[in-house]
Amino acid sequence: PLLIIGGSSLNWITTNSSANEVIHSSNCTASNEADVHQAVLECADYAFSLLNESIHDDAMYCLFDWDAQQLTLTITVTDETKTRDGKHKVKMSFNDLEPSGELADEVKYWIKDHLTTSLEFLRFSLVAGFTRSDRAQVELL
Repeated sequence: PLLIIGGSSLNWITTNSSANEVIHSSNCTASNEADVHQAVLECADYAFSLLNESIHDDAMYCLFDWDAQQLTLTITVTDETKTRDGKHKVKMSFNDLEPSGELADEVKYWIKDHLTTSLEFLRFSLVAGFTRSDRAQVELL
């Protein structure tokens, strides 16, 4: 699917990395805050549209992992040990941004705010968590 964001388009590329894992990736070229914000929400909504296929018996978390070095947001459903992931992973790279500590906090805030109104997410009994490239350190949303 092709999503239009602030005049630019996000082209989702789907890769079957294994029989049990499908990676959906996109590159956001937005550089202003409003368009980056919108892209983060669109990424979350895209991941939410895949939740039904990512939920497994042990699913507990919907993790939003921000990699500040790679400027990548990865959304994954996983179990309580954070070792058994669901089928779909959604990754969005923000290659046109400058790394900053504040960006992680903004992304976390945007997602947290969005979760309160996302009917697609609220249909499932998952704990939303935000990580900063380390699954051992989950910040609950």
